[in-house]
Amino acid sequence: MKRTVKTDQRRRHILRVIDETFDDYLNGLVALRHGVVADLRRKLADRQDLGRPDPEQRTSRASRGSARRAHPRPKARRTR
Repeated sequence: MKRTVKTDQRRRHILRVIDETFDDYLNGLVALRHGVVADLRRKLADRQDLGRPDPEQRTSRASRGSARRAHPRPKARRTR
């Protein structure tokens, strides 16, 4: 009887250690996921900021006039 009590205590201790380890693992995954999501949101925000010109830059460029033509001229074809 004494031997089974020690065995049960060992099993409970092992199961407790496994549960704690698994909880730590899950907490690490949650923290990693939050970090990845925050990083992706930051990258998307940076990309959107790069794609949108400043309203002040747009007005100053419009006042100078555009160096490019609205419709480029077609290239002349070579004759053989």
